[in-house]
Amino acid sequence: MNVDQHLKVAQWHMEQARLHATTEHTCGCPVSEEYQRIIDIVESDEKIEEDLSCSVQS
Repeated sequence: MNVDQHLKVAQWHMEQARLHATTEHTCGCPVSEEYQRIIDIVESDEKIEEDLSCSVQS
């Protein structure tokens, strides 16, 4: 993905999180291994390094 595509996916995720935080929505999204890795990095306050290859499968 290019930068613009990454930003669009991030925008979608931010909007989903905002909607899930309201009382009208509930979240049953499973956490994939890749997303758990990302969550762990963010929660540990590690420096976020550039991923040079994408491990997300379509």
